[in-house]
Amino acid sequence: MRDRPWSISKKYILFVSGAVSIFMMTAFLLTRTMLEDFALDSADRTAELLLDRTDKRLVAFFSELEALSRSMGYTRAVKSVDIAAMRDLFVASVLARRDYLRAIYLGTADGFMHEWGVGSEFVDYTPSFPVGYDPRVRPWYRNAMDREDFSVSAPYRYASVEDIGITCSLPVRLEDGSLVGVLGLDILLKSLGGVLEGLEIPKGGKAVILGASGEILASQYPEDGPEGMILKRFGYGDVLTANTGTFPGTIAGVDSQFVYRRILSLDWIVVITMPLAPIRESVRTLLDLIGLVELALMAALVVALAGISGKLIVAPLGHIVSVINKVEGGQKGVRVSVDTTDEFGFLGDEFNRLLDAVEEYSSSLEDKVRTRTEELGRLQRENTRLRIIEERRRIYRDMHDTIGAKLTNVFFCNSVARDLAKDGPERLRQVLESAESNCLEAVGSLKGIIMGMSEDDRRASSFSLAVSAGVRSRLEAKGISFDCVIKDKRALEDLPSPMLGEMEKLMDELVSNVLKHSAASAVRLRLSCRGSVVRIRFSDDGRGFDAASAGSGSGLGNVRYRVLSLGGTLVLESAPGRGTAYDVSIPIVGAEEES
Repeated sequence: MRDRPWSISKKYILFVSGAVSIFMMTAFLLTRTMLEDFALDSADRTAELLLDRTDKRLVAFFSELEALSRSMGYTRAVKSVDIAAMRDLFVASVLARRDYLRAIYLGTADGFMHEWGVGSEFVDYTPSFPVGYDPRVRPWYRNAMDREDFSVSAPYRYASVEDIGITCSLPVRLEDGSLVGVLGLDILLKSLGGVLEGLEIPKGGKAVILGASGEILASQYPEDGPEGMILKRFGYGDVLTANTGTFPGTIAGVDSQFVYRRILSLDWIVVITMPLAPIRESVRTLLDLIGLVELALMAALVVALAGISGKLIVAPLGHIVSVINKVEGGQKGVRVSVDTTDEFGFLGDEFNRLLDAVEEYSSSLEDKVRTRTEELGRLQRENTRLRIIEERRRIYRDMHDTIGAKLTNVFFCNSVARDLAKDGPERLRQVLESAESNCLEAVGSLKGIIMGMSEDDRRASSFSLAVSAGVRSRLEAKGISFDCVIKDKRALEDLPSPMLGEMEKLMDELVSNVLKHSAASAVRLRLSCRGSVVRIRFSDDGRGFDAASAGSGSGLGNVRYRVLSLGGTLVLESAPGRGTAYDVSIPIVGAEEES
């Protein structure tokens, strides 16, 4: 059983639902992309705020150290290099800031080092230096002298302790401009991380402070600490080419969003990292809610479309289809009920008009068929009558060309028999036998014509022999000599039987004309079959006639009819006292295609 095709309602709902699904899916994907971008933008803005706070913290931190350095540089104890006074001043300042400040010292212009600080490497707040220690070659000293102002050194290894830190340094000069030395404040890198404390980075984010060369100065990632005296380098240092920017990456095995800013006054870079998973998690929660809402809306839309399509589309179409089925079932007079003026109302009106036109045309067509049937009956009867007439004509021609020829020969044989009766019984017997033979042939031809015998039955087994012997016997019975030459006998025997039958009848008619009208003493026949044409030349030495004024008697007319029925051409040559010649050319049907 064949499955029923889907109704237009199902197709309509399916197509609209598919279109809505594609639209909602596209909107969902766009919404997700936009929300993810918005979440990242929000994270970037949050990171920018944190960077502002960190920037301000670092600037304030080093501004305080700069203020401390300058205030100490203006004291009499420092300018006069009063060791006892400097000790009390430096120790008090370090103890007040011991959370991040390791030591304060003065490296004099003549190479002496005066330092006090806190830590295990200090004894009574005083460190120990290696032999030959000269502060003037240390990085912090040279950096301050190069800048001639307050400066922050790059991270380096301290001489008095196995640790890494930075130094804030400031040149100290007297009023006359002479150099007293360089004042230095040491800050351990591990204590620099205190600047990052208190940064509340959402979503589990962390902060990293990088030096000018990309080394990690401070980090909230424990694994970023230095390995011995070597600072680790930031993995994306080659990306941090601008003063500020963002990029995605991975840190500590977590996909994160990186936001960085360069602190120009220090030439440091602060990087905020925020894991992407928590950022996207909030977006996914919102997207799940949006997806559920979209599914509910789509289900409601499908239900609404089903109701609307059933009311506005399916019901009118179903009514029209039911009318069509009734019309196909043979009911007449059924019409579509038109209740609206919309497209379906217009379609119903047009369909009703079409049904009216079809019924009117059907009624007219039945009348025309009836009339045509009557006319066809009359034509068939007329055709039958004409075919009967044509068949009668054919029978007459065949009787004339066959039986008439034989009977004519009998007539002449009897005349000759009367003349020869006095010549002796032997000659009379021959003539009578010839008459008997012609009578038998005439009877056989009559049977063939009446009983519908085929040409193969009425024709001799050999066409060439039948022509030469039959013509010869008829002519010599009247004392007319016969000169016969037949070429290409095998090709002649291969011709179609109907064609050979018609050619025998043509020869019978030509002989009959000689016997009836020519008074000839000799007849000459040349028959050949070359290529695709059969050529016949039949001539006698009789009295002849004027070919130009010759009528179309039954004899000559039958000759022309036989030639034309074979598709051939006839050329007649005759004149009074000069005999008659027939040149016949008959094409062999199908010979050109076979060759």
